[in-house]
Amino acid sequence: MLKVVGASWQKTRIGTYILIGAGLLVIGAFFISYMERPKYNGTYCATAFWSKHTGFHIEYWKQQNDLLNIPKGAARVCYKDSIYENGWAQIEVETQRTYPDWVQAFGAGILEGSLTWNNIYNQWKNTIESSCNRDESSQNFCTWLRELLDENYMSIKETALQRGEHDHYWHQISLYFRQLEGLETGYIRGASRARSDLEEEIPFSDFLLLNAAADIQDLKIYFENFVLKTDNQTADAAQTKHTAVEVEDRPADAIAAAAETGPKNFFLPSATMLTKIFQTGDSPTWRLLFGHSTAASYASMLRIQKRYKFHYHFSPNQRSNTVPGVDITFTGYPGILGSTDDFYIVKGRQVQSIVGGVGIKNENLDLWKTVNVTQALPLAARVMAANRIAQNRRTWAKAMSRHPFTGCKQWITVDLNKLRPQDNLYMTLAEDEKHDDAALPLNAADEAAISERHNRNKGLVWIVEQLPGRMHLKDVSENFLTGENSTWIANGVPYFEEMLQASGLTADNTYDDMKAKLEDELTNLEAVDQFMRKHGFRGDLLGEESVAYGNIDIKLFSYNAQIGISDYHAFAGPIFIRLQHVQTRESVASVASESTDIASNLKDDRLSVSIDDAAQLAELERITDRRSVRNDMQAIAMREASSGPFKWSEVANHMSDVEHQGHPDEFNFGKVSPKWAW
Repeated sequence: MLKVVGASWQKTRIGTYILIGAGLLVIGAFFISYMERPKYNGTYCATAFWSKHTGFHIEYWKQQNDLLNIPKGAARVCYKDSIYENGWAQIEVETQRTYPDWVQAFGAGILEGSLTWNNIYNQWKNTIESSCNRDESSQNFCTWLRELLDENYMSIKETALQRGEHDHYWHQISLYFRQLEGLETGYIRGASRARSDLEEEIPFSDFLLLNAAADIQDLKIYFENFVLKTDNQTADAAQTKHTAVEVEDRPADAIAAAAETGPKNFFLPSATMLTKIFQTGDSPTWRLLFGHSTAASYASMLRIQKRYKFHYHFSPNQRSNTVPGVDITFTGYPGILGSTDDFYIVKGRQVQSIVGGVGIKNENLDLWKTVNVTQALPLAARVMAANRIAQNRRTWAKAMSRHPFTGCKQWITVDLNKLRPQDNLYMTLAEDEKHDDAALPLNAADEAAISERHNRNKGLVWIVEQLPGRMHLKDVSENFLTGENSTWIANGVPYFEEMLQASGLTADNTYDDMKAKLEDELTNLEAVDQFMRKHGFRGDLLGEESVAYGNIDIKLFSYNAQIGISDYHAFAGPIFIRLQHVQTRESVASVASESTDIASNLKDDRLSVSIDDAAQLAELERITDRRSVRNDMQAIAMREASSGPFKWSEVANHMSDVEHQGHPDEFNFGKVSPKWAW
């Protein structure tokens, strides 16, 4: 056509080439449209490379399906933000033993911070930032707390530098803070890569504050009772003569308020932890059932399942052995390098154990007089150090006994490697001794078998309890293996008599009456799940007195020693009663009717609960005042819990001031069992 209108041969050839190229593009687009495109599940990965000459270099691999082949470098990470999908994000970080420990720690921190920066910001916004700016009292506390944590951080760095070479514990403490420094660097890098225009920057002191979440309640008690009162007494002494003249003109309620000098303590319904070790039928093997629920602020419900596979050494010298606790899985939060839930699964060289803890009540505030908070180590750093260096449960307990300042806690740790089959000879001899009035003397072989069995059980279970300035730890393995005491329910009341007396509490026999029934019912994780739900607490179910606080998850773990298999899964969000699908309509209606009748009979009791400021009472991570709460609130709340899962949109009238950026509206999620790549 071009030739017809008089175009040159050159122009004609160019036009022909253009037409042919356009045709090929059309054909290519047709075939590409029918090609199968890769599908990704939202998992993002990155690798930190390091050398002495160039320092750190980070490679981001975008979305990935083949996680096994992610380059290792000094550290690598894969992260999936699936909070809207199942209530949990998931992150897996691995480091390589051929690199110096500080490189592993800092590289791991950079990677985690750069991929989770958005959720770190939301968590900080929902908890620290919103709480510290609430009122003048909160601002004063946060100012004091930030200064304290900054001073402690500098002191810890100096001590770790001096002692880390020869003290395994202090070397791990230094690596915790090195990782935190990397986390801050990664957070800044991640926000910059995303070209995000954040309204506020997070200062490093607030990264320290996030990682001291488990200590905030105790530090609040110390601040209220020893810092403020000391300051007030000094001011009052300086103005005594002026005050005497003014008292006559002040209203009676103001005088009463000024005269209130009683100690301030803050209690809330505790988390619940259940441990059961038992044998099934005539089987010679042991089984472990473990349940744990976190009691925390609803504002903190940005949750992450974490796995740290760090090949640290016992000392800065790379020739030293790697620590036993290389592989640590835990439930946690963005920006926090330990589980403030106090739930860990620890694996490694000759180590396979579980660690769980709940808050412990303390009414004896005089214990704080012996504590120097300027020397306190964050609880999360102490636990992670113990998890890594402990070769057995005894050394774990010993490591935890260092610096027992903040963190009133009740811990249990179980050595899964010791849940081995019973010795048949030992069982026979024990049975004979039980039925014979006078057992025959044992020969040397029999005595050796029994002795070996006792030694094998020794170290299976340790319980560790901490109050301000003191710690009690003991091997309680035999208590769990007698058959009559195979179940222990921890709910914040001390286990040891010494700690019970020191705390000023009285023994809680709440679960004693149901002991026999529990022994028969708690035979699998489904039964443990139901128990945890029925005995949990939800503060949003208290009508006009509703509070944004309660049990915000359930973790379930079991181990069968016969086949060496463990089962772990978790539920995210405020707990509610899940009706079994196998129930008939009549049975469901019966359960609902019974729950309504019981709740209506108890509702009058709820009116007697003393709550000074319900909106502020419940915010554990939000650094607010707390008052004592009647135990019967738990029963009332959970008998109404069958009303369904928690929804932010349904509590807007009661909790409009509670920040929850990044949260799903409804927490109606099933169980999650993380699948790890490395």
